[in-house]
Amino acid sequence: MPKPTPSPPAIHPISSLREHATALQAAITVCLGEPTPHDVHKLRTESRRIEAHLDLLRRLKGLPPFRNKAAKALRQLNKLRRAAGRVRDLDVQQKLIDDHLPDDSIQSRKDRDDLHQVTAKLRKRAVRKLIKLLNKRQQKISKRLEALLDALKPAESLKLSPTDLLSLADKDFRNTHAVLMRTPSDEHLHGIRKAAKLARYQLELAPGFAQAKRAAKRYQSLQEAGGHWHDWLALADVATHELGDDHPTAAHYIELRDRHLSGYRSRLEAFRDETTKA
Repeated sequence: MPKPTPSPPAIHPISSLREHATALQAAITVCLGEPTPHDVHKLRTESRRIEAHLDLLRRLKGLPPFRNKAAKALRQLNKLRRAAGRVRDLDVQQKLIDDHLPDDSIQSRKDRDDLHQVTAKLRKRAVRKLIKLLNKRQQKISKRLEALLDALKPAESLKLSPTDLLSLADKDFRNTHAVLMRTPSDEHLHGIRKAAKLARYQLELAPGFAQAKRAAKRYQSLQEAGGHWHDWLALADVATHELGDDHPTAAHYIELRDRHLSGYRSRLEAFRDETTKA
């Protein structure tokens, strides 16, 4: 007689939130030096994971009042994430410039070097702004997170089943206004990408639950397709500003931007088909 399959462990969302709050504060400390691309990525990821936790908690019943403190914490995190996002975008752009020359001509290599100089200068400026913001707001962020966790402390033992987590994450994503559109605009596509990231981070709270793991990978695939488009969109903007719309290198980046936009839209359609069948 086959052994019964063990139930996946319950999720403790508030305990997990506390862990990510600690990780965020450690990431802030690291970024107060000369942050590497990895450091900045960690900072942004932890802030997004906290946002995903709070988005999940707002849909649960029986919690003590915490929304006001959550809103205050999120206001601080949004400022941090925008500043870190500017640095991260420039880090990605520099790698794309290296990896995607239109050809091996002298002119293309010169364009690469010119764009590298521009993005390197912009990154230095963005890093200075990030460090200034972190120095100014580090204590406030810490206090806001501590106040939030104190408010949630009476529900520290709260448990959530992986099945309920999957249902909540899927339902919230499918109800996102932009997802309901058959032909979402560029603005709405940005919203879908961010919503997919939140759903992915929520589902990664249940790594031992096969269904949640598969769903998280689907959301990650959609998020990454949108991320590639976003990265080429940003680089094409820089190239056209510096080189002109008709310049061959800028035109090459515009072509790649449009190709990734088409790929993202196709991935969104495939995602809809997959989730309908699931």
